[in-house]
Amino acid sequence: AAMRIAAVTTVLLLTGCSDVSGIENRKSFGPITTMIDLFTSCSLLKTDVGPVLFDACWRPEELRARLTENGVKPEDVGTVLFTHGHQDHVAGLAILPNARIAALAAEQEVLTKYVKGDATIDDVLTDGQVLRFGSTEVRVYSVPGHTAGSAAFLVEGALVLGDNALVTAKGALGPVPKDRSADPDLNVRSMVSLADRLKAEEREVKWLVPAHSGGIEAGSALQTFADANR
Repeated sequence: AAMRIAAVTTVLLLTGCSDVSGIENRKSFGPITTMIDLFTSCSLLKTDVGPVLFDACWRPEELRARLTENGVKPEDVGTVLFTHGHQDHVAGLAILPNARIAALAAEQEVLTKYVKGDATIDDVLTDGQVLRFGSTEVRVYSVPGHTAGSAAFLVEGALVLGDNALVTAKGALGPVPKDRSADPDLNVRSMVSLADRLKAEEREVKWLVPAHSGGIEAGSALQTFADANR
């Protein structure tokens, strides 16, 4: 409980949002598990070909501790799927010697700026691509605005959003503070387009999982966000 209170307080200070839900460490959303790192988080996906991460958290030793909690060795992580390349999402790469960097091509510049060492994208992702890790499928969606190459990922009903949105304390989906995004208006338009696209494709979205707030059962939250921001 103390960790959750501290996390909520820190999120309030560093996201600039006074109405945000707290990140809950080790909370599962379908196949993925949240791993907290102070005011941010990354997510773990265990597959039958080994562990995959969505982002790499902020502090390397904190990521090591979170992986250990979940029974994962850093050297066993084979791929990190990046929602974007800001420092608080990439610094944990330092302890992942065998991880391939997977991101949209447009994110290379941001990754190069913030990753210590070789930041070359090993696996260049494309919008609409379906990735397969053994029997697990992950769908890739381009969501530009927070950064040029921001992405979202859908895996077995869990929509990993990175910094493309936040969940408020009342359980609604909202935009990140404008001063946190390269192009905040594009960010919102991209989220509206994502909601409409998922609906048109008849994709089942059961959970929404941002990086800087807690996740929620999706319900109608994504479509409500879209309808309010057209």
